[in-house]
Amino acid sequence: MPYKRRLTRAVALIVILLPAAYIFYWITRSGEISTYDYWNIIGHFYSINGFSPHPTDWLVRANEHLVLIPVIIYAINMIATKGSNIGLSCITFLFACVQAILLAVLLPKNLRRSRLLFVGLLVCTSIYCFTPAAAHNWMRGYSGVAWIGANLFVTASIFCLSKLVHSQKIVWAISSLFFATLGALTYSTALAVLPVLCAAVVLMRLPRRVVLLYFAAAIAIGGTYGFTYKTPYYHPPLSLSIRDLLAYIPTYLGAIFTQNVYAAFIVGAVGCAIAVCCTGYWLTPQAKWVCTSWLPWLALQGYVIGTALMAATSRSGFGVESATVSRYASLPSLFWLSLTVIVVTGLQKVRLNDRNYWQLRITLFAGLTVLILSMYRVGTEAAQMIARTASLQPLVTLSVQLGVADTDIVQHVITSSPEQFLNLTAALKQHGFVPFHQPFNNSFCTIDQQLGSHVLKPPAAKTLPGFFDNLTKLNSDIARVEGWAGDRKRRRLNCVAILNQNNIIRGFALTGFPRPDVAQSLGMSYAFSGWKGYVHLSPEDETLFAYTSANYKDWIRLQNVYKLNEHYSNN
Repeated sequence: MPYKRRLTRAVALIVILLPAAYIFYWITRSGEISTYDYWNIIGHFYSINGFSPHPTDWLVRANEHLVLIPVIIYAINMIATKGSNIGLSCITFLFACVQAILLAVLLPKNLRRSRLLFVGLLVCTSIYCFTPAAAHNWMRGYSGVAWIGANLFVTASIFCLSKLVHSQKIVWAISSLFFATLGALTYSTALAVLPVLCAAVVLMRLPRRVVLLYFAAAIAIGGTYGFTYKTPYYHPPLSLSIRDLLAYIPTYLGAIFTQNVYAAFIVGAVGCAIAVCCTGYWLTPQAKWVCTSWLPWLALQGYVIGTALMAATSRSGFGVESATVSRYASLPSLFWLSLTVIVVTGLQKVRLNDRNYWQLRITLFAGLTVLILSMYRVGTEAAQMIARTASLQPLVTLSVQLGVADTDIVQHVITSSPEQFLNLTAALKQHGFVPFHQPFNNSFCTIDQQLGSHVLKPPAAKTLPGFFDNLTKLNSDIARVEGWAGDRKRRRLNCVAILNQNNIIRGFALTGFPRPDVAQSLGMSYAFSGWKGYVHLSPEDETLFAYTSANYKDWIRLQNVYKLNEHYSNN
């Protein structure tokens, strides 16, 4: 019997940890160079001279967000991991682990009477805390530290609020406000918890001094933020349209399950309706039995609704489609987790008869299963897209180590504002930070045997379509090469090697770039058939050939020959 019990616990633990393991797998595929539009934050406190000694340089405002805590974490990561994106993603992962533990502790104790039910809720907690729909946050550490970090501090604040309600000790009130402040200094989403905290202390009829403390802190934190707020010039003005809010908020909540705007709106609207009913019941005298056990979960729901309202007023000008972006997903996941806990708790208490109770539980389980599977489908698609782009990072590393500022490659792979990254490359090189932390080699295009005439084959149009499209000189001897290549057998092409007329290797290229024009002609399997790379030209070069392979044994030449003299004479 003890053996079976230990085995059961081990299996349960593995199931609980699987969602976290799945996220960690995608983190390992996120690339070492930090991506997205946070490089301007680094530029405030770091330069060719190293880290700034001036405190004001560390008080950075990114768009409308106060990001003091992320700035400190970015700096620590630069020292600890040379600025690796994977390091930041691991910090994000650690934040989520702590948050999951806090949420597990907050689960109503009466649910522990049913071991199976309690383990099921722990699994749900793990699934929603490590939601794959938030792939943007997990795989882009700049973003994850801010979003998941703010969620962690808010969860800690609500955890302390729950302890305050039970113990009435002022230390928990101070701790709650302390974590709320840290959240506000991490990302502006945490500001949404302030009205929730104030409402909670009033509704729970806590001592007047506690109520005044919360209101004073909320006014101080919110006022400081409000007085320093400026709408970024490239953002649409704030929207107070009821129509925008009614469309945006439910879509924001439902988008973790589907990228279809209308379906997301319906799912989110249903979730909002259930949440309103549960909140209405909690406010009645009949709900005394769940008054304290539901409090933290209702507070989390209020926090998420508040962030949805903030996003709707500040982002709805971009269109309701902006509510479906992956970086928001860590917030709606908390809403659905809270709703699950509340509904399960209610079902445990409200038993019309055993038959109805089990029917309701089965219905709930089936609904959760469908939603979770949908969430994993959405999240996996988002993660695959990010991983595909991250696989092209060696090309960025090669370009900057060659000393060329290839804005096209940087814009496609790293950030939509390439100048923010390129302006820092001299400083990163000076101090040996990513992507200058180690010498570059052609590991992204490993060749098992030396390329020569005995392994090179002529064009094979029927089996390996492809074309050498363009060559763009970036300086006197370095040029960017572009083209496309595909395999009708759908084998993965490893890379492209560029050789001159004497079969001397002049450079390499990576496959995986979007080519909608080729896909339109040959089918969607060629959607990412584009390749780009770099060559080191020599005066003796007259003709360049592009070869690619799916097995590193037979290198097949693409259909055309690129004659340098002809192209230069035409220019």
